[in-house]
Amino acid sequence: MKSTLSLSDGNLVYRTIGKRHPETIFFCHSLGANQSLWDRQIEQLSDSYHIVSCDLRGHGESDIFTTPYSIEILAKDILTLLDHLDIFSFHFVGLSLGSMIGLWLSSHSSNRVKRLVLAGASARVRDSTAFEKRISHIKIHGLESMFTELDARWYADGFPAMHPSIVEEIRTMVSKTPIDGYIAATIAVRDFDITDKLSNIKAPLLLITGAEDKATPLSEAKLISETCANAKLITIENASHLAIVEKPDEFNTALVNFFSNVDERPHKDN
Repeated sequence: MKSTLSLSDGNLVYRTIGKRHPETIFFCHSLGANQSLWDRQIEQLSDSYHIVSCDLRGHGESDIFTTPYSIEILAKDILTLLDHLDIFSFHFVGLSLGSMIGLWLSSHSSNRVKRLVLAGASARVRDSTAFEKRISHIKIHGLESMFTELDARWYADGFPAMHPSIVEEIRTMVSKTPIDGYIAATIAVRDFDITDKLSNIKAPLLLITGAEDKATPLSEAKLISETCANAKLITIENASHLAIVEKPDEFNTALVNFFSNVDERPHKDN
């Protein structure tokens, strides 16, 4: 069931599932998406956990708020929401932009984040020029004009042609994102760099990355894995940035196994 949290300059739309469970998992979507991105994973885990998700500001049904954004602003929205729900400690699952938010939360509020699963993760943006070009293009031509380029970054070669219905489903979700919200969040991604605080992250961390990820290359996940004390990296072959839909069975198995073995701390691969 969806609810609304009123903040100082707008409303966040969120939902909670499985209130009878003491352990909470927060699911955080990617740039241009909304909380429905995680529906399949939430369905799998809602029998065992209390689930919370939201549409980030400027996405889905949430308001745009004051722009531009930063990762810190987006992360603090989540903390405010969880405080509103009387939830102090929680597990976190994020994709892309959501993973950046997870890194900020686990490095700045380490006493609250228990375990993390981060997909398509990056601790920084290497080439801000590409984001500047994207912002300029969207302002003139609209968000849908970027879909062909985004498909090439989000999926492994050949996937769009073989699975057009999945690609269309993602495009439909992204097309509902207000341009101002998308641009504001793109600026937050462009300006993000948390490499100097990665060593602060002590919580068990599972990184899931497509071997062919063109948006956040495997090298970015390896940097996080090698810097964080309790991180483990899983690579999914024949998948790119959206392994969540390209290889859902492999992704979901890794996700569920990580939370099922709550007493087993991740270890670095040799």
